Amino acid sequence: MAAFFAQLVSIGTQNGVTSTMLDSMSQEFGWERSQFLLGQTGSRITMALVGFIIGGWIDKWGGRPLMVAGVTIVGVSMFLTSAIRDITFLGKEISPLTQWLILRSLTFTVGAAMIGNLVVNVTLAKWWVGKRGLMIASAATGVSIAGVIYPLLTATIIETWGWREAWQVHAVIAWIIVYLAAMVMRRQPEDYGLNPDNRTAQEMQEASGSLIRADFDNSFTRAEALRTPSLYLLVLAFGTAGIGITVALSLLVPLATDAGFSLMVAATLTATMSLWAALSKPFWGYTIDRFDPKKLACLGFTVAGIGFLVVAFASQLPDQPTVRYPIEFWKFSGELPLIFLMGCTLIGFGFGGQIPLQETIWGSFFGRRYLGAVRSVGMPFSIIFGAVAVPGAAYWAEVQGGLDAPFIATAICWFVGAVLVLFIPKPSKNVETSESKTYMANPNIDTMGSEDISTESIAPDEEHPTSTSDRTQLSRLSERNRKHRNYMNKKD
Repeated sequence: MAAFFAQLVSIGTQNGVTSTMLDSMSQEFGWERSQFLLGQTGSRITMALVGFIIGGWIDKWGGRPLMVAGVTIVGVSMFLTSAIRDITFLGKEISPLTQWLILRSLTFTVGAAMIGNLVVNVTLAKWWVGKRGLMIASAATGVSIAGVIYPLLTATIIETWGWREAWQVHAVIAWIIVYLAAMVMRRQPEDYGLNPDNRTAQEMQEASGSLIRADFDNSFTRAEALRTPSLYLLVLAFGTAGIGITVALSLLVPLATDAGFSLMVAATLTATMSLWAALSKPFWGYTIDRFDPKKLACLGFTVAGIGFLVVAFASQLPDQPTVRYPIEFWKFSGELPLIFLMGCTLIGFGFGGQIPLQETIWGSFFGRRYLGAVRSVGMPFSIIFGAVAVPGAAYWAEVQGGLDAPFIATAICWFVGAVLVLFIPKPSKNVETSESKTYMANPNIDTMGSEDISTESIAPDEEHPTSTSDRTQLSRLSERNRKHRNYMNKKD
């Protein structure tokens, strides 16, 4: 639940709030949409850099201290954003656009990175192995629910009071939710004498614990992962397809309003897309642990790409048939454009599996021991795609005269990612057989490699007889873990 609420706030404030604020803030300050979205570009670059740094911190300290610090920064940044106006500092005028770019690109994003997907999903991957896909999918429902709640809540507050008050309300909500969620976060089960998947010590010794042991034994350090082609293919496949998520969350509302629909209708379409992403999570979570995740990713990317083509077509049909939405509230009459709604449904179902599929594949490919450090190394590359895509699409729309062409191009990116993901090989490495024995004998070994493993780690007794060859292997393993420890300490 803590991971669910952390992602709810992180994604909701980064995407749901910002996309709904786009027109209100741009109109007040006279900005072009592409200028507003420069903040998104800077945000993606900052997110990549911060993610690369905090990946090792997650392995070492866990998510709790990062989440507390992160949400504090996020809340303060949102209050400062609500106060943007022409100001003079040290005799120099600082324009509202400059203030927005600094707050959105730097301070806000630094905080959001510390409470977002990387922190919580790496933590979940350390606690779960056999049910990793299901657990990550369940927590990722928070991402989708954020897309349902935040656009509608933001639009309601804007139309009632204004965009400044909307930022302030979201700051208070973020503080309350994430401070509480952080209190229950824990680094890894071994810190508390537990095992992943809630396995008992006896189960870990039996065949049922073999998957967990293999996941630990086959863990790659950051340096080892960087030497595998699989890492770069993963980044390319999910980065290419991931362009669609950032474009949909940032530009679907403008696409709908440009087509002649009201802000409330546009926000409801976005909420519908996210609702279907949430509803699809049980499907993805169930199938991930039973079928090939790469084939499932191909399916999801393809469905989302078709959805993009449908909404691009729907944006050119302002007089299309409407369907009565099952929920009516405030200024929303309940009538939605049918073709637009169908496209949003396909997009939501398609990208609903992106987070659990991606995190499950990363965990199964590179193991959980150093997953924070390994997972973070891919972020700078994949985030660059989104950093360029959103403002590029907005600028293209300004030149071309509409967002339909950028949405068609984004659909092609989904299809390219669907093909690429099928051809990613799982990396393999040679691991000493004694490493599994060592882990079983001493499961509280720090995942940063801070505890040396020597031949004395396993005393020769009836349960763990130690031969000369075993001692030699354990000695080699001790040296390997010492190198891992030095590597992680240097990184810090």
